[in-house]
Amino acid sequence: MKKRITVVCLLVVSQFFAQSDFIIGSKFDFSPKVELDAQLVLKDNYNHYLVSYINTDGIQAKHQITVRKFDQKNNLVDTFTQNFAIDLFTLHNYHGAYELDANKIVVFIESYSGKRKVAEIFSYIFDKTSGKFTAKVLASYPILSAGKSGALRASRSQNGNYFGLVYQKYNVKKEPEENDCMLLNAKTLDVIWKKTATFQDESASRFLTVTNSGKLLLVRDPKSYKETNYISLIDDKNQETKNFEEKLKIHRPIAISIGNKDYLIAFNYKDKGIRRGDFGYVMFYDLEQGKVLYNNDIDGFGNKDMKEVLFSNVIMENNEIRLTAEGKAKLDVKPTTAPGSFNNSFFEEKFIYGPASLLVFSNEGTLKKNVVIKTNDANREADLYHSFGLLNIKGNYYINTGLYNVNFKNYYGYYKINPADNFESTTLNFNFIIDNDYSFRSANQLMSYTPDTNKIMMTRTSPDNKMFFISMALNQ
Repeated sequence: MKKRITVVCLLVVSQFFAQSDFIIGSKFDFSPKVELDAQLVLKDNYNHYLVSYINTDGIQAKHQITVRKFDQKNNLVDTFTQNFAIDLFTLHNYHGAYELDANKIVVFIESYSGKRKVAEIFSYIFDKTSGKFTAKVLASYPILSAGKSGALRASRSQNGNYFGLVYQKYNVKKEPEENDCMLLNAKTLDVIWKKTATFQDESASRFLTVTNSGKLLLVRDPKSYKETNYISLIDDKNQETKNFEEKLKIHRPIAISIGNKDYLIAFNYKDKGIRRGDFGYVMFYDLEQGKVLYNNDIDGFGNKDMKEVLFSNVIMENNEIRLTAEGKAKLDVKPTTAPGSFNNSFFEEKFIYGPASLLVFSNEGTLKKNVVIKTNDANREADLYHSFGLLNIKGNYYINTGLYNVNFKNYYGYYKINPADNFESTTLNFNFIIDNDYSFRSANQLMSYTPDTNKIMMTRTSPDNKMFFISMALNQ
């Protein structure tokens, strides 16, 4: 009875939405614990697709890509799966799912086997017109064992034109580090160029970023805590070293372009003065000059347990660079004791997303504004439940933060940021009260807007490992 009342309560909507256009899709099976990197893809006026992957070992091993198809009423109409298991002795690493065009997505999987002594880089392409997957080996490498097999990195440029794949071969201390580099056309997966980048120093490649001009950028991380990063910029002709004027360590950078020039934006910390955590500064770096134009102080990401800060939306408007950043922090978890044991305690690592901000840079690189995104503390458990999702609708930013509480009532809502009005925000309460039931959760980032139908779609999960979509017509 309670579930029936909950659905009825969901239909009580505010002035911002037309009740007749409020559609709740049927529930479908989805396990937040094992289905990872869920993404909405291949969206149009008629269908949308949800892609995820499972990569579990052990007795109940499962290695599978799942693509689900939904109709205009948010109901599941078909499910497509691709098993990427090769044999019991092969391990796998997932390296992202990306749209190739309006009909296709690609998933990159690195598979490596100590028994067969080989590492292979696979592309699995799903075509919605046929409903079939196509698998292809992009490269293979001999390895010594599963533990001495090297590592793959994959990245796509912000403009969506290029994929970069870098396979770092296994090496022992004082041996040169070799990285086999490939630049691919991000629409066809055709190879544009290949080369091997070799490093003689004792630093290690850490992050891969692909610029909009088709260059591969490796952040080189020193073994000493006190030394600084440097950047290796690689294309088919050159392998350039880009240094920093002062000692600092940068985290996963994002590459953007202004005109035909490439720039990097990266969180970092300085190796001098009072340290403000690993994410106390955010720099704007000119790749052509090899120079930090500005290294801006930033508040909000100084949590000592912060592990990384992820960039998501990049919006170039009004001679400004606007991007969203979301922290990922480790939670303090008390040890638990295994059943039937007196002293066998173990820790389960848990992470939470947030804080989050909309960062506004000038084209010269100064941080003009740090717009804090107010997140819901109870609904940000990594990895599925991000702290927010953002839609750019007619120049306004609609930010979904999920379920929150006002005067002891639960609301599902988000707020609108108007960049033309000094980034002022307006809270939009959709007022479908959840009957004081916190068990329904919002996967905040899984949302979309269809201009032709003027509808917003959002995603909820229920405690019985189910998911469903909600859509409504936007009246504002």
